[in-house]
Amino acid sequence: MAHLKSLLLVFVLLVGTLVASFSSPAAAEAPAATLNADPDQIWDVANTDTDVSHTGTIRALVWDFEEYQGRLYVGGKFLDVVAPDGTTRDQAYLAAFDIETGEWISSFTPDVGGPVYALDMTDDGRLLAGGEVPGGVVAVDVNSGELDTGFQPGIINSWGSAGVFDIEVVGSDVYVGGRFSKAQDVDLQNLGKFNVDSGQIDTSWTPKAELDTGTPRQQGQLVYAIEVDTTRDRVYVIGKFGSIDGNLDAAYFATLSQADASFKDVPQGLPPQVLSHRESFSMRQYDVQFRDDRVYIGGQAHQTLILRASDLEPLNSYFTNAGVGDLGRGGDTQVMYIGETTLWSGCHCWGSVGPYELGSYNNDRADGVQTYDEYRQFVVDFRTTNPFGQQKVRGAYGVDLATGELTQQQFNLSGQAGGWAMHEDSNGRLWMGGQFAVGNGRVGEGIARFSPLEQELEPVSTCTVTPEANNTLTVSWPEAATAQDYVIYRTVNDSPQYWRGKTSNLTFTDTTRSGDINYYVAAKRGNELADRTLCATDEPAQLEPVSTCTVTPGDGNNVSVSWPEAATAQDYVIYRTVNDSPQYWRGKTSNLTFTDTTRSGDINYYVAAKRGNELADRTVCD
Repeated sequence: MAHLKSLLLVFVLLVGTLVASFSSPAAAEAPAATLNADPDQIWDVANTDTDVSHTGTIRALVWDFEEYQGRLYVGGKFLDVVAPDGTTRDQAYLAAFDIETGEWISSFTPDVGGPVYALDMTDDGRLLAGGEVPGGVVAVDVNSGELDTGFQPGIINSWGSAGVFDIEVVGSDVYVGGRFSKAQDVDLQNLGKFNVDSGQIDTSWTPKAELDTGTPRQQGQLVYAIEVDTTRDRVYVIGKFGSIDGNLDAAYFATLSQADASFKDVPQGLPPQVLSHRESFSMRQYDVQFRDDRVYIGGQAHQTLILRASDLEPLNSYFTNAGVGDLGRGGDTQVMYIGETTLWSGCHCWGSVGPYELGSYNNDRADGVQTYDEYRQFVVDFRTTNPFGQQKVRGAYGVDLATGELTQQQFNLSGQAGGWAMHEDSNGRLWMGGQFAVGNGRVGEGIARFSPLEQELEPVSTCTVTPEANNTLTVSWPEAATAQDYVIYRTVNDSPQYWRGKTSNLTFTDTTRSGDINYYVAAKRGNELADRTLCATDEPAQLEPVSTCTVTPGDGNNVSVSWPEAATAQDYVIYRTVNDSPQYWRGKTSNLTFTDTTRSGDINYYVAAKRGNELADRTVCD
């Protein structure tokens, strides 16, 4: 059953990849170039604060970035900044770096009083920093680093310091999520909304992220991320909670109204088609983002999801784990960033990443929710059979926003915690924050920055189409310098060119040929695409018959039929006659031998070469 499911998945995945490519928003007109796999040698942060209440088991030093007027502000639980030569300077929790040079800005030295997990800018140019800081959130002058004493949200926690994991500034409001219980004598439960100038609490917006006492959601109730969609009057809430205001459907992912925190009329919780081990343990989610008509979710089950915003229907899913031959494994998506043309996902992933065909491993129950056994079967298939188009991954990966395809971008990183913060800056560079191992040449400890490659991407010089049997043909081309992949397009009866497939190989087989078709191949590198090359059409080589075949009797009614390889054959069909009866079909194989266990009477055997539905003349066997 598992083997059959894997075969079906391969077919569904091929079809689904084409469909998904048309269901995503259009790309920007000028896609960013592929990034260098090696990180830049810039300033870094080091030395984690071990006296923390909310993230002690997570090794990440950096938790958020915010760009403003040529600077990148970095928040985390680090205690020092580090020059490229290894020299350290005291600078705890919040620091600023020059976007262009990567140098530490020594004039910005705020004293925020605790680890910073979230950053955002106000409309009037103040930097808000949330975390284990006094009051949960502080407002900071972006130049001097001085704190705004007029901003006093007063967020506290019943058992210790408050932990604010995300803040979202929307006009005059600040939405806050994390782990806390009160603000300004108002009871809260991990969510709240405050005035951006004074920090005054909005008592009409106090939803409660709750602990579900049922298995498996009883492992926490904190909020990791929030995102505000003003167009649809929505606040997306992501975390480790079992319910919101008693609604058990709103577990791990909820959609609330900006006005009063009531539930929006869209599905609450995670879609049933996605990868899930929720029957056995928590399905916590770490991050949520949105742009235009897409919502992006990342979290446990090692996955990143793309949902259609209108109805929160899932469109794409991406999974990380140990693939075929990997020593390292995948891990949960911990952060996402929507760049110009790429959705970036950061994770503690050191194995492979690949697409998951939604619903393909959770069809055994009426409600469609995946069982833990089904999830485990998918993981086994991912690790052993490689049917999903995986690629290697090192702490982060990208998804093309236009096509829904993995960008093939890989980074030279190592570590344990991986990526917990990401930012694509105004120069097209990708910043990653978290925890990375110190490598040759001091790769990085908490910050890694990757700059675009400048080498030109060459187009494919020529390509050839070779028709085969029925509606099948093969497109082939020589390697193009600097290309990582190749995209195949076609026209049918002079219709516009449309995407047909993508591969890292130098051939592509199309089994849906119909009408008068032209093919084109374009070299691809990350999100960069070269000019398309029109392919010439070649005639297929003739299907040759089997030259000879031999029958070797065995024990009892067994007999072995063998033959040499026939040029251009894909399969072979075996026939036999019994006591001079008409020839009839006995079997088909892609091997060069066939064993018959039902021999009886006077039998003759014949073998015919097969290609698609094309069949060569039969050869009688000796």
